[in-house]
Amino acid sequence: MDGAEEVEKVVGNAFQEFLTIYQTPLVILGIIVAAVLLNWILRRMLIRTVTGIVKGVKRAQDVDTTSEMQAAPYVNARAVQRTRTLGTVGRVLITWIIVIIAMILILAQLGVNLGAVLTSAGIVAAGLAFGAQNVVKDILNGIFMVFEDQLGIGDHVTIGTVSGTVEDVGIRVTQVRAMDGTLWFVRNGEILTLGNSSQGWGRALIDVTVDAHQDLAHVSEVTLDAARMLLKSERYARKVTGEPELLGLESVFGDRATLRLAVRTRPEAQWEVQRGIRAEIRRKFREEDIKMADELPRQPGGGPA
Repeated sequence: MDGAEEVEKVVGNAFQEFLTIYQTPLVILGIIVAAVLLNWILRRMLIRTVTGIVKGVKRAQDVDTTSEMQAAPYVNARAVQRTRTLGTVGRVLITWIIVIIAMILILAQLGVNLGAVLTSAGIVAAGLAFGAQNVVKDILNGIFMVFEDQLGIGDHVTIGTVSGTVEDVGIRVTQVRAMDGTLWFVRNGEILTLGNSSQGWGRALIDVTVDAHQDLAHVSEVTLDAARMLLKSERYARKVTGEPELLGLESVFGDRATLRLAVRTRPEAQWEVQRGIRAEIRRKFREEDIKMADELPRQPGGGPA
């Protein structure tokens, strides 16, 4: 019994000595593990919250895409896209905040004078801000774009010569996927003009060019009938928010006359509606024996210009 107590005492002393010697490294290791674990938990919670909000809105509207929302489409669609965007930015902020706090705690364990470090960091930050003004500009512009709801993940935007769908909105860089699959990285500070096709509503514009010698009143009537018939279908009914409107004769050139049709649509639905209406108009014109114009106007002699 005495031997067992002696062994227990030796082991206890050894363990205490181990903790005394390696206390600082162990605490630092604990801080790192806790920071990694906390970062993972908070990011997972944020992702689950964002996913829950998005699924909840879509489930309530019984749609697969945000552009098809029926009740209060603008509010609901922007709620989904804004939630996704803020979720992306939030994940970045969570990581950086945890990293900074962990670094401060680690430095404190190493006995570093935090006051001096913070003062030095302030001086260095001022120098970096002066020398890296473009980086600061990118970050500030990115923050303003997100909180002013200029764009969101899933929006179809045009930034300069780049057009595509926003895949990620970062603090410094925005990623846009073009129609051909190219992923463009656009610095936020360089975004001076931004066109967003996903906010509010869209407009499908269809130009119909026919032989100018035909009865244009009849052509206009058939064009409107074709558009109305198509937009009554289940596929297109919830993609539009207004009736087809014939804007009139857009241009006359040689033996060609161009009529323009306009339809107000949900955001991002204008291109699909345009393609559908064009196909329906072409089918209807064949039934009514309406002749579409040649690609090039003919000269009086009969040959192409």
